[in-house]
Amino acid sequence: MSAGDTGAVHHRKYAVLLVLLCIALAVETIYPRSAERFFADTFRTLLGVAIWFVVFKHRRERVAMASLLLAATVFSWSRYLAAGDLDHALSLVEQTVLAIFLWGAVYVILRDLFRSPTTGPESVLGAICGYIIAGDAWARLNAIAYLLIPTAYSIDPAVTALLPDWHGRVALFTYYAFAQVLTIGYNDVTPIRAPATTLSLFASLFGVFYTAVVVSQFVGLAQTAKGSGDE
Repeated sequence: MSAGDTGAVHHRKYAVLLVLLCIALAVETIYPRSAERFFADTFRTLLGVAIWFVVFKHRRERVAMASLLLAATVFSWSRYLAAGDLDHALSLVEQTVLAIFLWGAVYVILRDLFRSPTTGPESVLGAICGYIIAGDAWARLNAIAYLLIPTAYSIDPAVTALLPDWHGRVALFTYYAFAQVLTIGYNDVTPIRAPATTLSLFASLFGVFYTAVVVSQFVGLAQTAKGSGDE
């Protein structure tokens, strides 16, 4: 396979992954009813496999991340069979393992982005995918912090009904994490003490710097296209 063919394959992979990530955002920020939860969990599992398939290319990374993804999937689906009093522990472990997997994906995307000698459409799509995956990773960290120290957050009474349920927490903290990363500042969830305040600070800093990375990729792509057109 030629270099051009390889680039085209990566372009399509990241394009498909971006579509799946956008669908996942729509699914996760809507609190599913009982009949919809199985679909939401199934789609989430498939998205994890897609992230693993597209992002991780080296054998050692693929093996390590496959182990993490499998563990997260087992803990996630075991909630359907486990007793209700185990939900807190299962959620905490599942969110922790999934956070490690997602941050591993963000690291690999950024590493490959900075190692790449050229800027192309696949680099831009990869950077955008990395941004969305990072937002999801911040959501997991906030969910972990809430499960450990609920008093670190002040939650609007209008949305507190979401918190006891796993799907509700995912919906709320996904929404909150992207508000952090985008520095929008909605007040449905407010950090009032550590570790919530610390996570909020670093998520905002991450969002600002990552946006600069994505913009630089767009600028590099435009300059490459302009240079090709002048030849």
